[in-house]
Amino acid sequence: MATYEGSNGKVMMKSGADTLTAVAAVRSWTATFTRDTVEDTSMNNSGYRTHKKGLQSWSGSMEIVYDDSTQAAVQTAMDPDTDAAVMVEFYPDESVVGTLFSGTVIVTEFAVTASYDGLVTASVSFTGTGAPVNKKFSA
Repeated sequence: MATYEGSNGKVMMKSGADTLTAVAAVRSWTATFTRDTVEDTSMNNSGYRTHKKGLQSWSGSMEIVYDDSTQAAVQTAMDPDTDAAVMVEFYPDESVVGTLFSGTVIVTEFAVTASYDGLVTASVSFTGTGAPVNKKFSA
């Protein structure tokens, strides 16, 4: 199994008919894939609950250095008021052949944080809609 260096990661994003654009100054990103369970316990299960697989979902977030002077397409995509579908691609390490995760998301939160001794950052949270795609790419 390959390992990756996080400092070479990348996020691409677009909204509607815009062109897929790299999000500048990404500090970190997270993509989480989950599955619900459905309880199917009955009286004859020997006192233990039993479950079946349920629906799947995915969500995530990213932290970026905030800069509102560039990347209008990315700013539009990260706006929770955007009605157009937002497409994202997450690259663990863009410098090597590897896996990327992509899909359509709904932006659920865009928070800007400022502190007196650091850069202004923004965190973006999203929920995937439909199945995500995991595919190989070449550097």
